[in-house]
Amino acid sequence: MIDVAVIGAGPAGSYCAYKLAKLGIYPSLFDFSHPREKPCGGMVSDVIFDLFPILRNFQMEYLESNSMRVVSPSGITRTNYLRKGKFVCFSRLKFDQCLLNNALNEGATLIPEKVVGVERMQGWWRIRTQKQCYSANTLVGADGVNSLVRRSTTIPLSKRDKGVCFGYFMKGLEKETITIKFLPSYKGYVWIIPRKENASVGGGTAEIHRFPEVKREIEAFIKNYCPQAQKIARWTTLIPNIKDTKTLRIPVTGKNWILIGDAAGHVNPINGAGIIYAMYDGELAAEVIAEGHPERFYKLWHETYGRDMFMATKLSSWIYKRPLLELYCMYMKTQSVASFI
Repeated sequence: MIDVAVIGAGPAGSYCAYKLAKLGIYPSLFDFSHPREKPCGGMVSDVIFDLFPILRNFQMEYLESNSMRVVSPSGITRTNYLRKGKFVCFSRLKFDQCLLNNALNEGATLIPEKVVGVERMQGWWRIRTQKQCYSANTLVGADGVNSLVRRSTTIPLSKRDKGVCFGYFMKGLEKETITIKFLPSYKGYVWIIPRKENASVGGGTAEIHRFPEVKREIEAFIKNYCPQAQKIARWTTLIPNIKDTKTLRIPVTGKNWILIGDAAGHVNPINGAGIIYAMYDGELAAEVIAEGHPERFYKLWHETYGRDMFMATKLSSWIYKRPLLELYCMYMKTQSVASFI
């Protein structure tokens, strides 16, 4: 019998497993594909090092920048500089590998099998993989926006509460300025995020049905801004993009189960940021599991960053209105860039 089973070895799952192991609880991580390069810009504020000091010890190269170019829907361009702090840009493959290695080094176990089913039994969980079945006392769902664990425990995220991203990893832009261009007719933006070995060039929208148009916007952006760069990989992915605060009140925890990260829908619906929330969730989940009260997770995430999440959800319906974006880009100050990202 497994004490704690964590489904998904991304940032939320791996950090949860690491914190559990530090507390003397040695979980099993189920993931058949991690670590892998993720369809993600890989950019965060350097405040992440203060929030999670272990990251300072990672053997991982990353780029730092205190500037960002922002382009309005009509083409107004501003390059702004942070007065404090920096943006940190990294490969998700390397970042996720470091998080997973830390969990394994502390005593967590990786089971590299694809989970195809979970069943609630009388006080425990049956986990089915493509190879065999396992039993677990406590279940942590860190398995993404289409979480199997979520479908087995609570109300799944609806299509309305998902967004879509599309883009490429590209060579030749490693020294490019971080660039954000707001889309002219859709809720979303296109980006260039340089990293050490390549750059992430892509975009996203909160409106899944707009995917074909957004894809064309991204191709046009590449043609106009970086036609000389070499495409080395293409990606498409869904992400949580919650439109109504009622969704945030759906239970994501129970007596012996917790949903964290994307599986819980904990991604900022304005800018798509989710890495810091995922790691917060992993830490809080480990804390309440160690205390023997997983149901406390709901209260803790609300107290830790719930105000930000609820506010972003309320603002997301009008923040991308074109007149506002034009004014934002025309008169933006450095502080507003930092707060948006």
